[in-house]
Amino acid sequence: MRAALGTMLLLFVVAANARPMLIEQTETFGTPDPAYPIFATDVAMDGNFAIVAAGRTVPDSETEPGGAKYLTAFLYVRSGNRWTVMRRLEEYREDPTFPIPPAVAMRHGLAAVQTVQTDFWRIVEGTWVKQISAVTREAPGPYLAVDHGRVINGDGGGEWNARIYQPTADTWRTAVNLLGKRRLDGGDNEFRGGPADISGAWAVVQQPDGEDDPIAETFVYHDYGGTMGWDPIPYGGMRPPAGATRFGDQVAIRWPDIFVGGGNESGTFVFREVPQEGFQLATRLQTVDSFMGAGAAGAFATSGDLVLQHAWSFDRSANVINVFTRHADGNYAHVAQLAAKNGVSLGRAITLCGRSVLVGDNGDGLVYYFELPDVLTTPEAVQDDFASGNGSGWSTSEGSQFATVMAGRSRVLRQSAVTGDARAFLAANDWTAQAIEADVRPLQLPASASGFGLVTRYQDTRNFFDVFVRNVGVVQLRRMAGGRLRTFASVPFKPAAGRNYRLRLESVGTRHRVLIDGKLILDADSGGPTHGIAGLFTVNAPADFDNVVVSPALQTTMYSNDFESNSAGPWKFGGLGFWNLWNGTSVVYNQSSVAGEAQASIGAPAGDQIVRLRARLDTFASINGTQERWFGVMARRVDDQNYYFLALRNSNFVSLRKMVDGVSTTLATVPLAVTPATWYSLRLDAVGDKLRGYVDGKLLVEASDATHASGSAGPVMFKAAADFDDFLAYQP
Repeated sequence: MRAALGTMLLLFVVAANARPMLIEQTETFGTPDPAYPIFATDVAMDGNFAIVAAGRTVPDSETEPGGAKYLTAFLYVRSGNRWTVMRRLEEYREDPTFPIPPAVAMRHGLAAVQTVQTDFWRIVEGTWVKQISAVTREAPGPYLAVDHGRVINGDGGGEWNARIYQPTADTWRTAVNLLGKRRLDGGDNEFRGGPADISGAWAVVQQPDGEDDPIAETFVYHDYGGTMGWDPIPYGGMRPPAGATRFGDQVAIRWPDIFVGGGNESGTFVFREVPQEGFQLATRLQTVDSFMGAGAAGAFATSGDLVLQHAWSFDRSANVINVFTRHADGNYAHVAQLAAKNGVSLGRAITLCGRSVLVGDNGDGLVYYFELPDVLTTPEAVQDDFASGNGSGWSTSEGSQFATVMAGRSRVLRQSAVTGDARAFLAANDWTAQAIEADVRPLQLPASASGFGLVTRYQDTRNFFDVFVRNVGVVQLRRMAGGRLRTFASVPFKPAAGRNYRLRLESVGTRHRVLIDGKLILDADSGGPTHGIAGLFTVNAPADFDNVVVSPALQTTMYSNDFESNSAGPWKFGGLGFWNLWNGTSVVYNQSSVAGEAQASIGAPAGDQIVRLRARLDTFASINGTQERWFGVMARRVDDQNYYFLALRNSNFVSLRKMVDGVSTTLATVPLAVTPATWYSLRLDAVGDKLRGYVDGKLLVEASDATHASGSAGPVMFKAAADFDDFLAYQP
């Protein structure tokens, strides 16, 4: 490798857009006894101890007529990163006429194990000792929690009640039955208690519905201490905020914060008590991919300033655990994502103690063990548009011919050698989780062995991952480890010289993915080099590279819809638009009004974003004076009056503009013939303070501006009727 191009580092660090850290499991463990194949339906952890729910079935026999099911739990201890079974706890035969869902909970030297009955255990001089119990139960559900020496359990077959257990004179008893609403469906022998949680002198119990009041609510209860103790009547409550489509499938409390599960559009609601006003919505837990199914919580776990939430990941096609941390201002940041290797979906049984996490109910009979690092931060994304300098910060291989040149309206990094391998690397970004994407335009593809690609985790010529787009019509995902090159995934794809491609390679954990023009084409798991730098390469071909972005995470989809399912999605509308799905040769999203401005925005607010769609003009409103008509795409939409947008105009120009408090300012504009009934592929990048507008794959306008830091995305127009299709917005 030779010296870096130029003498000054002119890469742009993309600040204030931190991606969550990916954390894969440290270890997994399964049942310690093959006789108990039902394993890890629930898990709990306290320091170096853990309890895992288990069970077994017995076939029909003379001694067990009709067969039987037995429920128990195993006690584990941790040494280093290894969990070892200590003993099996008491086993009970399930009553088939009234099954009780197994549940376990632990905290501060106290454990509760719910099977046919609820047992309580305390650690005494390093040994877990079963306590005397005389608790009463009605219809306990799977929600069991421990805090400050007390246990709560959602319990009720006719009402949405909960019971709190605590010891009196060394015997565990039911301290109070927290009273909830009568169920909408009345009482039934098959009903069980719902979500409940406890934090010190406060408890929450979810009310999914009610016979007299069907609106979902979250009730809060308080322990006044002394002779008063717990009041069985709710202290207060919360109802769905305006516009909520989902409220309270899951609840948790870490006083003063109360977490109530919401829908994809809202994320999780976080309530706090406001003196004289009751419990008010304070903030939310929401990920960038919330609108793609990640907004609804499958389960919570809390400890200190950390909140864990089970959710779906569209980009992983699996369930994950998202980790949020509470900042000093009371807001929460998405700082990490726990994901299983090899694409396994994680379950809803989550337990968190300190920096350790156990996850059960994964469908494979295993417990997944994760360790959170002390610092949950990732490197900031870096981009280079080569607009300044001469490729500073890039180190190139011997024999390559990299230089920055003007290509059309933009400066690019051109590799002009037509023979041999040519590589360029960002030497300052040695990361473990790494993704690189770039605009790549092959100038020639002359030989059968020619092509172009991207590199991740490059350590030396003997260790790296790459994607190779070959002119013979294939894309190869390759691993070089210890000098041995292996293609571990491939897909047919025929590149064309002179065409611009947005190529992306990701190596995050053991997951490696390739995307072209925002579409996933390869996805595979592989071990190999665990860290390194990112780079670009050609083989026997000259090519232009531009607008490189290196980030420490998978591409995160804000929202994607091709409308072929005949579902438009939860768009938010502004202006005077009239929006409908229209089915012609394909299903498109049509806006038919020419009365004024029309907006449709979607997605959780994100900073860095790339927005793509296809747009077709139906008609402009009749010309009246000098006011222009236009249609296009917007990014970082804060509200109706604030956003960036790329617009095709009736004056036959394409413009990149910003709207600030309703006032439009042109950032860049160039001529472009705009024709009705013609499909245009539009792309608007907002990465850091760099804005770029593309039409049909060609970069036409670009500018720098930092007015709007984050927002949603979508189509926008003024006095124009248009069709839209194949919408995609993502965080690179």
